[in-house]
Amino acid sequence: MKALTQQELQTFVTSIFPAIEGAQLQEVQVSDRGLALGFHRETMLWLILDLVPNTPMMLLFEENSPFKKGAKSKPVALFLNSHARNLYLHKMEVQTEFGRVVKMLLKNSHKECEIEIRMIPKQCNVIVKAEGKHIAWERPLDLTPPPVVENPPEPRSIEQLHEEWLAEQGAGSAQKTALDPVAQWEKQKQKDLEKKRKALAEIQKQIESDKESLWIEAGTFLKTHGSLEVPEELQAFVDKKQSLSWNIENSFSKAKQLVGKKEGARERLTELVAEIAKLEKSQFSEKRQKNQLIDLMQKTDARGRKLHLDSGALAYCGKSAADNLALLRQAKAWDYWLHLKDYPGAHAIIHRQRDQEVPAGEVQEVAAWVAKESLSSKSLMVGQKVAVVMVECRFVRPIKGDKLGRVTYHSEKTFHFTLR
Repeated sequence: MKALTQQELQTFVTSIFPAIEGAQLQEVQVSDRGLALGFHRETMLWLILDLVPNTPMMLLFEENSPFKKGAKSKPVALFLNSHARNLYLHKMEVQTEFGRVVKMLLKNSHKECEIEIRMIPKQCNVIVKAEGKHIAWERPLDLTPPPVVENPPEPRSIEQLHEEWLAEQGAGSAQKTALDPVAQWEKQKQKDLEKKRKALAEIQKQIESDKESLWIEAGTFLKTHGSLEVPEELQAFVDKKQSLSWNIENSFSKAKQLVGKKEGARERLTELVAEIAKLEKSQFSEKRQKNQLIDLMQKTDARGRKLHLDSGALAYCGKSAADNLALLRQAKAWDYWLHLKDYPGAHAIIHRQRDQEVPAGEVQEVAAWVAKESLSSKSLMVGQKVAVVMVECRFVRPIKGDKLGRVTYHSEKTFHFTLR
């Protein structure tokens, strides 16, 4: 099998990077031939670095690694496990000035690791740098600009490279590649549809429930008979440790809450039906796939709520101070941070592309969302005026040692709006 050409390597990196950008390095396997780096992003993706001296190769497989794990580890693998494991892939690009050289940057909020992969025949190598230290698969040689190639061969497709490499390994075509972005997008679409349909079914059950009528029936019975002795079917709605007046008030209060939740459920039902219809009609777009934002909630394992904006941006609101802090630490410098002015409560982050403009209407939508998440239902009133500050995340700093998730910020914008 022939080694990767410069053009084939560039095509490979350009094609696979959107599939593994933001993925977490979870496993490092080593064999006599090279390394298998296991990244997780919804599924397991294996970046294969075949370091055979004359024909080095770089490939990507889904779910299973085609490399057989070697009996002994290598210093590079031990170094990667110590310094790169659990970091997220931030950057991957070809160093064209040196020819067939790829640099990868893995990082989190605390540390980073650089991996240099040389796919140059007779000079193939993997060099890892972290925390002022470095280690290499082989003793590295000095890099020089690549020679000019006249009449370069016709580049092979990524599928051809996989087939040739697998045939050489005797693995046939059973190994599943992860290089078809259309198939990946379709797979994610089906997952999203399944999740939304499940939520739709739960909301429909909530709407169809008549539990509030049972609470009303219990309250009415207590009020009419003046006794905590109720029929068997209503006993679950009475707390005999509490007074009669408390039980009457609690029954009607619970019924009112359930009615209010049903109203919200009906609104969410309408939204979900629209989202499902939109998703069912959606088609793969290579541009959209390339520019897809990384889900900060998944990346940080934070809990909270997420809001999809029409512009393509994503808004997040953590469930706790720890969740908010985790989201803030993983946000991009150009993302927006929102909070009620001079009032404790929820933080929100608008996650966007570097040059993406978020319309004022969407900012107001997120600001209203922050207000509703921050203020209790009793203090929320239609027509109430609130002030919200918005600032790029680069200007927000958590207060060191503070357990309440408080921050300092500057260069903010303040705007006022009326709750509707």
